[in-house]
Amino acid sequence: MARMNLVGKLFQSFVVEHIRNTSWEHGNDHPLVVELDPTAACDLACPGCISEDIVAAGNKFSNDRLITLGEEMIAAGVKGVILIGGGEPLAHPRVGELITLLGDNDVHLGITTNGTFIDRYLHEIAEHSFWTRVSMDAATDQLFSLLRPSKSGKSKFNKIISNMEKLSKVKKGAMGFSYLIQTEADGSDVVSNIHEIFDGAKLARELGCDYFEVKPTYQFRDGIDHALMKHNQDLMKKARTEIARCYELEDENFSILEAINLKASLDGVDTLQPKTYKTCPSTHLRTTLTAGGAYVCPYWRGKQQFMIGDLKQESFAEMWRGQRRQAVMAQLDVSKQCNFHCLRHDTNLMAIDLKNRLDTGEEIELVPEFDRFI
Repeated sequence: MARMNLVGKLFQSFVVEHIRNTSWEHGNDHPLVVELDPTAACDLACPGCISEDIVAAGNKFSNDRLITLGEEMIAAGVKGVILIGGGEPLAHPRVGELITLLGDNDVHLGITTNGTFIDRYLHEIAEHSFWTRVSMDAATDQLFSLLRPSKSGKSKFNKIISNMEKLSKVKKGAMGFSYLIQTEADGSDVVSNIHEIFDGAKLARELGCDYFEVKPTYQFRDGIDHALMKHNQDLMKKARTEIARCYELEDENFSILEAINLKASLDGVDTLQPKTYKTCPSTHLRTTLTAGGAYVCPYWRGKQQFMIGDLKQESFAEMWRGQRRQAVMAQLDVSKQCNFHCLRHDTNLMAIDLKNRLDTGEEIELVPEFDRFI
């Protein structure tokens, strides 16, 4: 099973140097990667949307503030920016300018999108995005209309397919087809999409995608946000069969990618993920910025107790070095607050080990830079 490997990215020289200069207690000068929500607006109305409250709030960065924020991140030394949501990042009217600004200043860019507005910024995305991942979750218009309906009532499946075809012809970076496994366990208004996993991978390859990514869903359980969803195990057996078939489609131009926690979800893991460490190294290496506030990480987007600043009221540097962030970081205890299956648990364990080795003067075997999205 091909699985995302985030741990290996830590051994790039620029990451090791950043860890060397970071104190888990006092922090550092800037994060390496920023997840940025330009807007909470979204043109879709997906049932069970995990960002429903954020979308309802409707916050967005003003046109001018989005651009100045880009300039501040460049000045701070941010290496990579992921445009995500929240809402639909490409719905912001000046996101094309931001993409060009970041690309022209050697900030690597990734985009997670629902795909409906790709054609508006086709040139900017094709030129500057290192990867563009389109959230689809279906292989047919019929199923897509149930899982990813539009607010207008008219399906946007064919529009998105057309946009992906256009991007595949001009892109310099990678394009991915994201497939979130869903069943009735995700909500009374959700239907299973397991039967279209293989067809989704086949469609992805036909569209010119570089990869097809299968992902699990999450739920609130046992008092913990973001616990892995528990699905019917008969359905999970069918999902395994579908995923196994997908590998028949792999070649030198097309890959199947399984999200870090997918296997645990398929196995029906009933336990949470306890942490033996209190501080979270990833919160010093990455951060999440939204128009409604800056947060320690995307898991806590919208949660006021994890809000580290307000980019509408302060600069990026002021937020990162500010008293509010210091206070939140001082109170953060992932051993108590983050017992869900975190994507960066293994990353955190390795970062802690690396820091300990660096502090003792050990020489770390480095690898050339290959991916800034740590």
